[in-house]
Amino acid sequence: AVRVESLEPGGPAERAGLEAGDLIIAYDGAPVGGIDDLHRLLTAERIGTSTTVAVLRRSRRLELPIAAAERSRG
Repeated sequence: AVRVESLEPGGPAERAGLEAGDLIIAYDGAPVGGIDDLHRLLTAERIGTSTTVAVLRRSRRLELPIAAAERSRG
């Protein structure tokens, strides 16, 4: 899993409802065992596409809709 430490204000993760402390366990149905898995799943082809991210939040599993976007520069 990947622990969410912080969120970019107004970014895709925040808009999807992710919170600091969430554990990302799957992206688009694919398991996420660590940061390398998540990086492999977040490819340029996914930018602008909608999918779901599965997280554990305080012992609850949540499926949140999310759209990947390029990180803002600035």
